[in-house]
Amino acid sequence: MVRRTKAEAEQTRSLILDTAERLFFTKGVSRTTLAEIATAAGLTRGAIYWHFANKLELFNAMHERVALPFTEAMEKLLHAEDPLAALRERCVLDLQDIAACPQLQQVLAVLLHKCEYVDELGELCLRFDQQNKCFVEHSETVLARAHALGQLRDGVEPRRAAIALHNYMLGTISDWLFAPDLRYRLADEAGPLVDLFFAGLERPA
Repeated sequence: MVRRTKAEAEQTRSLILDTAERLFFTKGVSRTTLAEIATAAGLTRGAIYWHFANKLELFNAMHERVALPFTEAMEKLLHAEDPLAALRERCVLDLQDIAACPQLQQVLAVLLHKCEYVDELGELCLRFDQQNKCFVEHSETVLARAHALGQLRDGVEPRRAAIALHNYMLGTISDWLFAPDLRYRLADEAGPLVDLFFAGLERPA
């Protein structure tokens, strides 16, 4: 009975998050209330508050659900035998994963284009900044190892390269999500796009 109750609670929590993602995407975060999320999910407001104290907590959970796999994937790169190739492959896979997953596209579109980071959501700026900082720091560590192995061009500084990579990836994702009518096939173009960037880092053979 306890096990079933936990499973049901997790199912309800997932339903709330799925519904919130959809409403945040269609209406924007600031224009969506917890009451509207409850109604759309077919739940009571009490069910929402049992899982989430407020919209900020719900938004945090939505963000964590997509951010955690990215963070774990980046951490695995720290011990790669071929750091530059591993980082390049990770970037390609990240773009391909986004292209293949409508839910991920929806959440990223909310984070990048449909959220006003003010008032109660203001502290999410700090959370978003922390995630960006984590990406840059992990990339810098990987690129520093690549530099030590002689994989980088002369003059390529790991920290600067990590910042540039973050900007390149975030800009590519943001632009692709922002203009759906002008979308190219990101899954097909992921490799060539990433290779253009890494060509500027890698020491010629």
